Amino acid sequence: MAEISGAQLVIDSLRREGVDTIYVLPGDPVGDIVNGWADAGHRAIAVRHEQAACMAAQAHSYLTRSVGVCIAASGVGQTNTLTGIANAYANCWPLLVIGGSSELRRSNMGDFQELPQVAMTAPVCKWTATVDSIARIPTLINIAMKQAMSGRPGPVYIDLPAEMISGVDDEANIIIPQPAPEPARPLADPNEVVKALEVLAEAERPLLIVGKGAAWSWAENELLEFVDKTQIPFLTSPMGMGMLPPEHPMNVSAARTQALQGADTILMVGARFNWLFHFGQPPRFAAEFKLVQIDIEGTEIGTNVPATVGLVGDAKVVLAQMVSALDDVPISYGESSWLTGLKAKSAENAESIEPMLNSDASDIGYYRILKEIRDYLPKDAIVVADGASTMDISRQVVPVWNPRHRLDAGVAGCVGTGVPFAIASQVVHPDKPVICLQGDWAFGFNGMDIETAARFKLPIVWVIFQNANVDKWVRSHVDKVEDPNDFTPSLRFDVMMEALGGHGEFVEGPEQIRPALERAFSSGKASVINVIMDPGAGRRQQQFAWLAREGKMGYS
Repeated sequence: MAEISGAQLVIDSLRREGVDTIYVLPGDPVGDIVNGWADAGHRAIAVRHEQAACMAAQAHSYLTRSVGVCIAASGVGQTNTLTGIANAYANCWPLLVIGGSSELRRSNMGDFQELPQVAMTAPVCKWTATVDSIARIPTLINIAMKQAMSGRPGPVYIDLPAEMISGVDDEANIIIPQPAPEPARPLADPNEVVKALEVLAEAERPLLIVGKGAAWSWAENELLEFVDKTQIPFLTSPMGMGMLPPEHPMNVSAARTQALQGADTILMVGARFNWLFHFGQPPRFAAEFKLVQIDIEGTEIGTNVPATVGLVGDAKVVLAQMVSALDDVPISYGESSWLTGLKAKSAENAESIEPMLNSDASDIGYYRILKEIRDYLPKDAIVVADGASTMDISRQVVPVWNPRHRLDAGVAGCVGTGVPFAIASQVVHPDKPVICLQGDWAFGFNGMDIETAARFKLPIVWVIFQNANVDKWVRSHVDKVEDPNDFTPSLRFDVMMEALGGHGEFVEGPEQIRPALERAFSSGKASVINVIMDPGAGRRQQQFAWLAREGKMGYS
């Protein structure tokens, strides 16, 4: 029989597993894979840094409910992916990273870019493997795809030594596995479903919390049916936004603190009691509350907060079970003092930010910028947010109307995800407007990849909130004449975009924001709107700091 190279086996295996896009930074020894993939007419998004490739691939995963693929060069090329892999691990997103590596036959000889890549990567992966036989490439890629998608999704890593790429084997020696099937959607125990509804039926102050796990399972239809039938008040995590209509009368996200503190029974769907939800602990939550928890990972049930009832299964099918079981255990909360109080608090909070939303001060604040964005964006827009204040304040102001239409760093709190997440969003949804909201600090991490957007003609619009410092809370705790957290003011990121082939807008006054948005989106080009803003701008006074940690960033 004919011979086939390792590079071609990688290409064929990925296509067999349904992969249509790879995110790469070409280099030795993976060049033959990347070139062969492109020569075959498949889509390869070549970026300027491996971290960006890895981050874009995981966003692709989240947006498509599939395994995104990143291919990186050896040594430091692979170590550049580690932050991206860690972000995917924390956020439970499937991801396949294939890293080229030095030759096996020269192991421990100081080969070119020889590093312990598997050992460094394994702690933030579900599964890792080293290819030690060309014939095994299809099997290992197949296993990797299954591992990435099964149970709680997550990243996997395949180490691909140079000779496994350039070498050949007889096709007769190659075992071709069946492509990885759609992962199972496990049902919860029907008896526990009934118990869960009985607990919820007894609640006087119920609350539904929706996380990005529900978005991953595409559970939006089942969620809406459950909310409509039960009239349970709900709020979402930042990436849970859009899973339910923002204008829904049961949406109490604007009264988040009051809802969390007051709830006597919580239904948790696809979210975790980690730092994003303050570990479920007082003073952000009641000292005692009943918890009904839905999670695909059994070990997550009862973490940090004991679960009254734990439903282990896929959010979409478990919610369908609960909707069906409502015939036997009917629940309808309707109007109550609990709901009335939450709606009143929502209105009060909305009123409290109105002056900042409508301020015409020449020193532009976050709320004024975001108000113009909110009023301009169509409902099908995908919103990517990156940077502490930008990410946090934007979730208060800019609504999201569709599931999986808001992306941010998530649990890992990883700064720099904005540019690659926006690139993947536009690749997956070429017909939808994509806007990326970034602080100038956050933009600096992967900012050069706006050139990738320009090169691939991706009409993403970046709005850079330029306050010339890392962040207000850091700045306020540095007593130095020369503040190390200050950046050069009034940098021209818009000119940078123009030089790279895109469209630039420079904004210094609030009246300039809306026209700049209109010109950027109508340009059809990758665009940067560079907004010079008040260095001291922040969010409205909060009862609790955004990070629930004792000390400077938390409550005392």
